[in-house]
Amino acid sequence: MGQYDGKVALITGAGGMKGIGRACALKLAAQGADIVISDFKRPTNDLPPQEIKAQWRSIDSVAEEIEALGRRCLRVWCNLTISSQIEDLAARAASHFGHIDILINNARAIIGRDRVGVTDLSEEVWGQFLRINTTAAFLNIKHVGRIMVEQGNGGRIINIASDASKRAKINTAAYTTSKFALIGLTQASALDLAQHHITVNAVCPGSVNTDRFNYWEADQAQVRNMSLEDFRASVVVDAGKSVPLGRVAEPEDVANVVSFLASAEAGFITGQAYNVNGGTLFH
Repeated sequence: MGQYDGKVALITGAGGMKGIGRACALKLAAQGADIVISDFKRPTNDLPPQEIKAQWRSIDSVAEEIEALGRRCLRVWCNLTISSQIEDLAARAASHFGHIDILINNARAIIGRDRVGVTDLSEEVWGQFLRINTTAAFLNIKHVGRIMVEQGNGGRIINIASDASKRAKINTAAYTTSKFALIGLTQASALDLAQHHITVNAVCPGSVNTDRFNYWEADQAQVRNMSLEDFRASVVVDAGKSVPLGRVAEPEDVANVVSFLASAEAGFITGQAYNVNGGTLFH
């Protein structure tokens, strides 16, 4: 018997081959949960080279892994910049399985084009980050939260934030603002939903070895006449040197904390933001 037997978890941004969403989906499925996974259909030039080489098929591949664990899986393609698609995602999940018990807001905008100073940041890029990283999370909480309230059995909502939710770095105005806002959303939603025994928490990873596509890394690899894979590997090694525990996080490190916050043992924890960064930030 798994601790999530009979539970249904909805996870956004779950299609990456080395992504946090996939790691969360497999972690919860291995513990008995049925899973709803969503992602955006990305063009080939926005995919990591490893996924192209492996002929990875985003949420279709993840769904096959979940089903191989003996769990049911609903896959839904969803563009998080379109409000109606977010509402439909929640409705389809509830209709398919009859209930939703866990929501994990994991999806984020592709970083890289935001890596400029605030005076050079375009309003379009600024808006894209707020729309995907913050507004989409709000809409998921709104629509899934309503379903959880109507069910009357409580629930768990977990937002994947960032160490950028607590500390800015140079040339990250859009990303940092969107992630700071996610902590405010977490706290306010936790208070609003507490009377319904729905907890809302955030996980704040530092650098994570996800291999998700990054426009800045692609540009830097081209300037250095390196493959994107080789440049990405060097970034991971360099980032690990500044981490007290000696490495960047793996997606499974984040999924372990998510699994705890989704569990019955975390029933008296709400409105909190947990760091998963190997000791690089303490508050």
